[in-house]
Amino acid sequence: MPAKGFLGEVREAVRHFYAVDMRHEVSDANIRGYLRAASQIEDVWQQVDERIAAALAQGTPPWDAYGRMRYALAFIRTARTHQIFVRELLAADAAFDPATVGYLPPITYDQCNALCHQIHPDLQRAVAALNDPQFTPDVALPLPFGPHIEAEDEACPVTHLQGMIAAAREVREWAAGLIAQYGTAVAHAAVPVPPEVSAHVTALNARLAEADSALRFGVDLVGQASRGEATVELHEQAEDSLWDALETFFLLNQAVAMPELLRPPVEPSPSSANTSQKGATRRRRNYRDRHIRPDDLWPIAAPAARSQLRGTEFGGDEMAEMCEKMGGILSAGAQQYLDEVAAAVSRGDAYMIAAMANCPFEPLYRARRPLEIAGATIPTSHEFHWNFHRGHIETASRFGRAQDWMECEE
Repeated sequence: MPAKGFLGEVREAVRHFYAVDMRHEVSDANIRGYLRAASQIEDVWQQVDERIAAALAQGTPPWDAYGRMRYALAFIRTARTHQIFVRELLAADAAFDPATVGYLPPITYDQCNALCHQIHPDLQRAVAALNDPQFTPDVALPLPFGPHIEAEDEACPVTHLQGMIAAAREVREWAAGLIAQYGTAVAHAAVPVPPEVSAHVTALNARLAEADSALRFGVDLVGQASRGEATVELHEQAEDSLWDALETFFLLNQAVAMPELLRPPVEPSPSSANTSQKGATRRRRNYRDRHIRPDDLWPIAAPAARSQLRGTEFGGDEMAEMCEKMGGILSAGAQQYLDEVAAAVSRGDAYMIAAMANCPFEPLYRARRPLEIAGATIPTSHEFHWNFHRGHIETASRFGRAQDWMECEE
Protein backbone atom coordinates (compact mmCIF):
# COMPACT_ATOMS: atom_id res chain seq x y z
CA MET A 1 0.00 0.00 0.00
CA PRO A 2 1.61 3.32 -1.06
CA ALA A 3 2.36 5.92 1.58
CA LYS A 4 1.83 9.62 1.13
CA GLY A 5 5.10 11.19 0.03
CA PHE A 6 6.91 13.73 2.17
CA LEU A 7 7.08 16.23 -0.70
CA GLY A 8 3.33 16.07 -1.06
CA GLU A 9 2.93 16.98 2.60
CA VAL A 10 5.31 19.88 2.19
CA ARG A 11 3.43 21.20 -0.84
CA GLU A 12 0.14 20.96 1.03
CA ALA A 13 1.61 22.81 4.02
CA VAL A 14 2.93 25.56 1.77
CA ARG A 15 -0.43 25.87 0.00
CA HIS A 16 -2.24 26.03 3.34
CA PHE A 17 0.15 28.73 4.59
CA TYR A 18 -0.28 30.77 1.41
CA ALA A 19 -4.09 30.50 1.36
CA VAL A 20 -4.83 30.82 5.07
CA ASP A 21 -2.02 32.88 6.58
CA MET A 22 -1.21 35.14 3.63
CA ARG A 23 -4.54 35.38 1.78
CA HIS A 24 -6.76 34.92 4.90
CA GLU A 25 -8.94 32.38 3.11
CA VAL A 26 -10.90 29.48 4.61
CA SER A 27 -11.26 25.82 3.64
CA ASP A 28 -14.11 25.01 1.26
CA ALA A 29 -14.39 21.36 2.40
CA ASN A 30 -17.91 21.82 3.83
CA ILE A 31 -19.10 23.54 0.64
CA ARG A 32 -17.85 20.76 -1.61
CA GLY A 33 -19.46 18.22 0.70
CA TYR A 34 -22.85 19.91 0.28
CA LEU A 35 -22.45 19.92 -3.50
CA ARG A 36 -21.65 16.20 -3.59
CA ALA A 37 -24.69 15.48 -1.42
CA ALA A 38 -26.96 17.20 -3.98
CA SER A 39 -26.05 14.92 -6.89
CA GLN A 40 -29.65 13.74 -7.36
CA ILE A 41 -30.85 17.17 -8.52
CA GLU A 42 -30.17 16.32 -12.18
CA ASP A 43 -32.18 13.08 -11.92
CA VAL A 44 -35.19 14.82 -10.36
CA TRP A 45 -35.00 17.61 -12.94
CA GLN A 46 -35.08 15.03 -15.75
CA GLN A 47 -38.08 13.26 -14.21
CA VAL A 48 -40.01 16.53 -14.04
CA ASP A 49 -39.26 17.31 -17.69
CA GLU A 50 -40.27 13.79 -18.72
CA ARG A 51 -43.60 14.07 -16.88
CA ILE A 52 -44.39 17.34 -18.68
CA ALA A 53 -43.35 15.93 -22.07
CA ALA A 54 -45.51 12.84 -21.54
CA ALA A 55 -48.55 14.95 -20.68
CA LEU A 56 -48.06 17.13 -23.78
CA ALA A 57 -47.71 14.01 -25.96
CA GLN A 58 -51.07 12.80 -24.66
CA GLY A 59 -52.72 16.02 -25.81
CA THR A 60 -52.92 17.81 -22.48
CA PRO A 61 -53.06 21.60 -23.02
CA PRO A 62 -49.63 23.07 -22.18
CA TRP A 63 -50.93 25.29 -19.37
CA ASP A 64 -52.43 22.22 -17.70
CA ALA A 65 -49.39 19.99 -18.31
CA TYR A 66 -47.04 22.54 -16.76
CA GLY A 67 -49.54 23.39 -14.04
CA ARG A 68 -49.65 19.80 -12.81
CA MET A 69 -45.88 19.89 -12.29
CA ARG A 70 -45.76 23.47 -11.02
CA TYR A 71 -44.43 22.74 -7.53
CA ALA A 72 -41.92 20.08 -8.55
CA LEU A 73 -40.75 22.33 -11.40
CA ALA A 74 -40.37 25.36 -9.15
CA PHE A 75 -38.54 23.62 -6.31
CA ILE A 76 -36.11 21.61 -8.43
CA ARG A 77 -35.10 24.73 -10.33
CA THR A 78 -34.57 26.71 -7.13
CA ALA A 79 -32.41 23.90 -5.72
CA ARG A 80 -30.45 23.73 -8.98
CA THR A 81 -29.94 27.51 -9.03
CA HIS A 82 -28.41 27.51 -5.58
CA GLN A 83 -26.21 24.56 -6.55
CA ILE A 84 -24.97 26.23 -9.74
CA PHE A 85 -24.34 29.58 -8.05
CA VAL A 86 -22.14 27.86 -5.49
CA ARG A 87 -20.36 25.82 -8.14
CA GLU A 88 -19.61 28.87 -10.27
CA LEU A 89 -18.26 30.83 -7.29
CA LEU A 90 -15.87 27.96 -6.58
CA ALA A 91 -14.86 27.71 -10.24
CA ALA A 92 -14.18 31.44 -10.60
CA ASP A 93 -11.99 31.49 -7.50
CA ALA A 94 -10.07 28.39 -8.61
CA ALA A 95 -9.47 29.84 -12.09
CA PHE A 96 -8.13 33.07 -10.63
CA ASP A 97 -5.48 31.42 -8.43
CA PRO A 98 -5.02 27.63 -8.74
CA ALA A 99 -2.60 27.81 -5.80
CA THR A 100 -5.56 28.38 -3.46
CA VAL A 101 -7.85 25.63 -4.76
CA GLY A 102 -9.61 24.24 -1.70
CA TYR A 103 -9.80 27.65 -0.02
CA LEU A 104 -12.12 30.63 -0.47
CA PRO A 105 -12.21 34.31 0.48
CA PRO A 106 -14.44 34.72 3.58
CA ILE A 107 -17.23 36.52 1.67
CA THR A 108 -17.33 33.78 -0.96
CA TYR A 109 -17.35 31.06 1.68
CA ASP A 110 -20.15 32.77 3.64
CA GLN A 111 -22.26 33.20 0.50
CA CYS A 112 -21.72 29.59 -0.59
CA ASN A 113 -22.45 28.28 2.89
CA ALA A 114 -25.69 30.25 3.16
CA LEU A 115 -26.93 29.01 -0.23
CA CYS A 116 -25.89 25.41 0.40
CA HIS A 117 -28.32 25.32 3.32
CA GLN A 118 -31.16 26.12 0.91
CA ILE A 119 -30.47 23.20 -1.44
CA HIS A 120 -31.64 20.23 0.62
CA PRO A 121 -35.04 21.62 1.73
CA ASP A 122 -35.96 22.58 -1.83
CA LEU A 123 -34.77 19.23 -3.18
CA GLN A 124 -36.93 17.44 -0.62
CA ARG A 125 -39.94 19.55 -1.61
CA ALA A 126 -39.34 18.79 -5.31
CA VAL A 127 -39.22 15.04 -4.65
CA ALA A 128 -42.37 15.22 -2.51
CA ALA A 129 -44.24 17.24 -5.15
CA LEU A 130 -43.15 14.83 -7.88
CA ASN A 131 -44.55 11.83 -6.01
CA ASP A 132 -47.62 13.29 -4.31
CA PRO A 133 -50.43 14.71 -6.50
CA GLN A 134 -51.90 16.35 -3.38
CA PHE A 135 -48.65 18.04 -2.38
CA THR A 136 -49.02 21.41 -0.68
CA PRO A 137 -45.88 23.48 -0.06
CA ASP A 138 -44.98 24.51 3.46
CA VAL A 139 -43.46 27.80 2.30
CA ALA A 140 -44.82 30.80 0.43
CA LEU A 141 -44.08 31.14 -3.27
CA PRO A 142 -42.30 32.64 -5.06
CA LEU A 143 -39.23 31.68 -3.10
CA PRO A 144 -36.80 34.59 -2.76
CA PHE A 145 -33.25 34.08 -3.99
CA GLY A 146 -30.74 34.11 -1.19
CA PRO A 147 -29.82 34.91 1.44
CA HIS A 148 -27.53 37.56 -0.04
CA ILE A 149 -24.29 37.89 1.94
CA GLU A 150 -22.45 41.14 1.28
CA ALA A 151 -18.76 41.95 1.65
CA GLU A 152 -18.12 44.01 4.78
CA ASP A 153 -16.03 47.20 4.75
CA GLU A 154 -14.29 46.28 1.49
CA ALA A 155 -14.95 45.77 -2.19
CA CYS A 156 -16.41 42.43 -3.23
CA PRO A 157 -13.61 40.35 -4.84
CA VAL A 158 -13.66 40.45 -8.63
CA THR A 159 -13.55 36.64 -8.68
CA HIS A 160 -16.77 36.62 -6.65
CA LEU A 161 -18.42 38.92 -9.19
CA GLN A 162 -17.17 36.79 -12.08
CA GLY A 163 -18.71 33.73 -10.44
CA MET A 164 -22.00 35.62 -10.13
CA ILE A 165 -21.87 36.47 -13.85
CA ALA A 166 -21.28 32.84 -14.84
CA ALA A 167 -24.13 31.67 -12.60
CA ALA A 168 -26.50 34.40 -13.84
CA ARG A 169 -25.82 33.51 -17.46
CA GLU A 170 -26.52 29.83 -16.89
CA VAL A 171 -29.69 30.44 -14.88
CA ARG A 172 -30.75 32.95 -17.53
CA GLU A 173 -30.45 30.28 -20.21
CA TRP A 174 -32.65 27.93 -18.20
CA ALA A 175 -35.29 30.60 -17.80
CA ALA A 176 -35.15 31.66 -21.45
CA GLY A 177 -35.25 28.04 -22.61
CA LEU A 178 -38.17 27.16 -20.36
CA ILE A 179 -40.12 30.25 -21.47
CA ALA A 180 -39.43 29.52 -25.15
CA GLN A 181 -40.40 25.88 -24.72
CA TYR A 182 -43.62 26.82 -22.97
CA GLY A 183 -44.41 29.58 -25.50
CA THR A 184 -43.93 27.17 -28.41
CA ALA A 185 -46.16 24.58 -26.80
CA VAL A 186 -48.86 27.22 -26.24
CA ALA A 187 -48.58 28.46 -29.84
CA HIS A 188 -49.12 24.92 -31.15
CA ALA A 189 -51.87 23.97 -28.72
CA ALA A 190 -54.69 21.95 -30.27
CA VAL A 191 -57.31 23.95 -28.33
CA PRO A 192 -58.01 27.70 -28.17
CA VAL A 193 -55.54 29.54 -26.00
CA PRO A 194 -57.16 31.39 -23.08
CA PRO A 195 -56.37 35.14 -23.07
CA GLU A 196 -54.80 34.94 -19.65
CA VAL A 197 -52.32 32.31 -20.91
CA SER A 198 -51.25 34.53 -23.80
CA ALA A 199 -50.87 37.44 -21.39
CA HIS A 200 -48.74 35.28 -19.12
CA VAL A 201 -46.34 34.35 -21.93
CA THR A 202 -46.01 38.04 -22.80
CA ALA A 203 -45.31 38.93 -19.17
CA LEU A 204 -42.65 36.22 -18.90
CA ASN A 205 -40.77 37.57 -21.91
CA ALA A 206 -41.06 41.15 -20.67
CA ARG A 207 -39.55 40.26 -17.29
CA LEU A 208 -36.82 38.29 -19.03
CA ALA A 209 -35.86 41.38 -21.04
CA GLU A 210 -35.70 43.47 -17.84
CA ALA A 211 -33.40 40.93 -16.21
CA ASP A 212 -31.20 40.82 -19.30
CA SER A 213 -30.72 44.58 -19.01
CA ALA A 214 -29.73 44.30 -15.34
CA LEU A 215 -27.31 41.49 -16.16
CA ARG A 216 -25.65 43.47 -18.94
CA PHE A 217 -25.30 46.52 -16.67
CA GLY A 218 -23.69 44.41 -13.98
CA VAL A 219 -21.33 42.74 -16.47
CA ASP A 220 -20.21 46.15 -17.75
CA LEU A 221 -19.47 47.32 -14.20
CA VAL A 222 -17.51 44.15 -13.45
CA GLY A 223 -15.48 44.83 -16.59
CA GLN A 224 -14.42 48.16 -15.10
CA ALA A 225 -13.64 46.48 -11.77
CA SER A 226 -11.50 43.85 -13.51
CA ARG A 227 -9.35 46.64 -14.99
CA GLY A 228 -8.98 48.34 -11.61
CA GLU A 229 -11.20 51.23 -12.69
CA ALA A 230 -13.98 50.82 -10.14
CA THR A 231 -14.50 52.26 -6.66
CA VAL A 232 -15.96 50.29 -3.76
CA GLU A 233 -19.31 51.88 -4.60
CA LEU A 234 -19.15 50.60 -8.18
CA HIS A 235 -18.25 47.14 -6.90
CA GLU A 236 -21.41 47.25 -4.77
CA GLN A 237 -23.51 48.48 -7.70
CA ALA A 238 -22.15 45.67 -9.87
CA GLU A 239 -23.00 43.09 -7.23
CA ASP A 240 -26.50 44.54 -6.68
CA SER A 241 -27.23 44.61 -10.42
CA LEU A 242 -26.08 41.03 -10.89
CA TRP A 243 -28.10 39.95 -7.86
CA ASP A 244 -31.20 41.73 -9.21
CA ALA A 245 -30.82 39.86 -12.51
CA LEU A 246 -30.37 36.55 -10.71
CA GLU A 247 -33.45 37.18 -8.58
CA THR A 248 -35.58 37.77 -11.67
CA PHE A 249 -34.24 34.69 -13.47
CA PHE A 250 -34.86 32.78 -10.24
CA LEU A 251 -38.46 34.05 -10.19
CA LEU A 252 -39.09 33.28 -13.86
CA ASN A 253 -38.01 29.67 -13.43
CA GLN A 254 -40.76 29.35 -10.81
CA ALA A 255 -43.37 31.48 -12.58
CA VAL A 256 -43.59 29.67 -15.94
CA ALA A 257 -46.02 27.16 -14.45
CA MET A 258 -47.53 29.56 -11.90
CA PRO A 259 -48.88 32.73 -13.55
CA GLU A 260 -50.01 34.13 -10.22
CA LEU A 261 -46.40 34.70 -9.18
CA LEU A 262 -46.05 37.51 -11.74
CA ARG A 263 -49.27 39.27 -10.86
CA PRO A 264 -48.85 42.46 -8.81
CA PRO A 265 -50.63 42.56 -5.45
CA VAL A 266 -54.15 43.96 -5.66
CA GLU A 267 -54.34 47.48 -4.24
CA PRO A 268 -57.37 48.15 -2.02
CA SER A 269 -59.95 50.44 -3.57
CA PRO A 270 -60.71 53.77 -1.82
CA SER A 271 -64.12 52.49 -0.83
CA SER A 272 -62.55 49.56 1.00
CA ALA A 273 -59.75 51.50 2.68
CA ASN A 274 -61.56 51.86 5.98
CA THR A 275 -62.49 48.20 6.04
CA SER A 276 -58.88 47.22 5.27
CA GLN A 277 -57.59 49.46 8.00
CA LYS A 278 -60.00 47.95 10.50
CA GLY A 279 -58.86 44.48 9.42
CA ALA A 280 -55.23 45.47 9.89
CA THR A 281 -56.03 46.83 13.34
CA ARG A 282 -57.71 43.59 14.31
CA ARG A 283 -54.66 41.63 13.13
CA ARG A 284 -52.35 43.79 15.18
CA ARG A 285 -54.47 43.23 18.27
CA ASN A 286 -54.02 39.50 17.87
CA TYR A 287 -50.32 39.80 18.73
CA ARG A 288 -49.52 39.13 22.37
CA ASP A 289 -46.24 39.09 24.23
CA ARG A 290 -45.17 35.48 24.63
CA HIS A 291 -42.72 33.69 26.88
CA ILE A 292 -39.61 32.28 25.22
CA ARG A 293 -36.51 30.26 26.09
CA PRO A 294 -33.02 30.78 24.64
CA ASP A 295 -33.54 28.09 21.99
CA ASP A 296 -36.60 29.98 20.73
CA LEU A 297 -34.30 32.77 19.53
CA TRP A 298 -32.47 30.64 16.96
CA PRO A 299 -35.32 30.77 14.39
CA ILE A 300 -34.98 34.57 14.58
CA ALA A 301 -31.26 34.44 13.73
CA ALA A 302 -30.04 34.76 10.15
CA PRO A 303 -29.18 31.49 8.35
CA ALA A 304 -25.45 32.23 8.45
CA ALA A 305 -25.56 32.67 12.23
CA ARG A 306 -27.54 29.48 12.74
CA SER A 307 -25.12 27.45 10.64
CA GLN A 308 -21.98 28.86 12.27
CA LEU A 309 -23.02 29.45 15.88
CA ARG A 310 -25.81 27.09 16.85
CA GLY A 311 -24.41 24.33 19.02
CA THR A 312 -21.31 26.31 19.95
CA GLU A 313 -20.52 27.49 23.46
CA PHE A 314 -20.38 31.10 22.29
CA GLY A 315 -23.73 30.87 20.51
CA GLY A 316 -25.44 29.19 23.45
CA ASP A 317 -24.09 31.69 25.97
CA GLU A 318 -25.09 34.66 23.81
CA MET A 319 -28.64 33.43 23.26
CA ALA A 320 -29.05 32.74 27.00
CA GLU A 321 -27.86 36.26 27.81
CA MET A 322 -30.10 37.76 25.14
CA CYS A 323 -33.14 35.89 26.41
CA GLU A 324 -32.43 37.16 29.93
CA LYS A 325 -32.12 40.75 28.66
CA MET A 326 -35.48 40.38 26.94
CA GLY A 327 -37.01 39.20 30.19
CA GLY A 328 -37.88 35.90 28.57
CA ILE A 329 -40.50 37.71 26.45
CA LEU A 330 -40.83 38.09 22.69
CA SER A 331 -42.87 41.26 22.34
CA ALA A 332 -46.01 41.64 20.27
CA GLY A 333 -44.23 44.31 18.23
CA ALA A 334 -41.34 41.98 17.39
CA GLN A 335 -43.78 39.26 16.32
CA GLN A 336 -45.63 41.68 14.07
CA TYR A 337 -42.34 42.84 12.57
CA LEU A 338 -41.23 39.25 11.85
CA ASP A 339 -44.52 38.42 10.12
CA GLU A 340 -44.62 41.61 8.05
CA VAL A 341 -41.00 41.31 6.97
CA ALA A 342 -41.59 37.71 5.90
CA ALA A 343 -44.53 38.92 3.81
CA ALA A 344 -42.44 41.73 2.27
CA VAL A 345 -39.68 39.29 1.35
CA SER A 346 -42.15 36.83 -0.20
CA ARG A 347 -43.56 39.69 -2.33
CA GLY A 348 -40.06 40.68 -3.41
CA ASP A 349 -40.33 44.09 -1.69
CA ALA A 350 -37.30 43.42 0.56
CA TYR A 351 -34.40 41.02 0.70
CA MET A 352 -31.85 39.81 3.23
CA ILE A 353 -28.33 41.19 2.79
CA ALA A 354 -26.46 40.21 5.96
CA ALA A 355 -26.74 39.18 9.60
CA MET A 356 -26.37 41.59 12.49
CA ALA A 357 -23.14 40.93 14.40
CA ASN A 358 -24.77 41.15 17.86
CA CYS A 359 -27.03 38.53 19.40
CA PRO A 360 -29.66 37.41 18.41
CA PHE A 361 -27.85 37.79 15.05
CA GLU A 362 -31.08 38.75 13.26
CA PRO A 363 -31.14 39.33 9.48
CA LEU A 364 -30.42 42.75 8.03
CA TYR A 365 -32.75 43.59 5.13
CA ARG A 366 -32.81 46.13 2.32
CA ALA A 367 -36.05 47.63 0.95
CA ARG A 368 -36.65 47.56 -2.79
CA ARG A 369 -39.46 50.10 -2.50
CA PRO A 370 -40.98 52.21 0.30
CA LEU A 371 -42.33 49.96 3.03
CA GLU A 372 -44.55 50.24 6.09
CA ILE A 373 -43.36 47.60 8.52
CA ALA A 374 -44.77 47.32 12.05
CA GLY A 375 -45.67 51.01 12.03
CA ALA A 376 -42.32 52.25 10.70
CA THR A 377 -41.68 53.81 7.28
CA ILE A 378 -38.63 52.42 5.45
CA PRO A 379 -37.42 54.31 2.35
CA THR A 380 -36.35 52.60 -0.86
CA SER A 381 -32.85 51.05 -0.74
CA HIS A 382 -32.54 51.60 3.03
CA GLU A 383 -31.33 48.82 5.30
CA PHE A 384 -33.38 47.81 8.33
CA HIS A 385 -33.68 45.29 11.16
CA TRP A 386 -35.49 44.88 14.47
CA ASN A 387 -33.28 45.85 17.38
CA PHE A 388 -34.21 43.23 19.97
CA HIS A 389 -32.19 45.07 22.62
CA ARG A 390 -34.27 48.23 22.31
CA GLY A 391 -37.52 46.82 20.98
CA HIS A 392 -37.97 48.82 17.76
CA ILE A 393 -37.04 48.96 14.08
CA GLU A 394 -33.74 50.56 13.13
CA THR A 395 -33.17 51.81 9.59
CA ALA A 396 -30.28 53.53 7.83
CA SER A 397 -28.98 54.06 4.32
CA ARG A 398 -26.21 51.67 5.34
CA PHE A 399 -25.27 50.12 8.68
CA GLY A 400 -21.67 49.63 9.72
CA ARG A 401 -20.10 46.24 9.16
CA ALA A 402 -18.12 44.04 11.56
CA GLN A 403 -15.61 41.34 10.71
CA ASP A 404 -16.90 38.75 13.18
CA TRP A 405 -19.72 37.87 15.56
CA MET A 406 -19.82 40.04 18.67
CA GLU A 407 -20.96 39.65 22.25
CA CYS A 408 -24.31 41.05 23.33
CA GLU A 409 -24.22 44.84 23.45
CA GLU A 410 -24.78 46.43 26.83
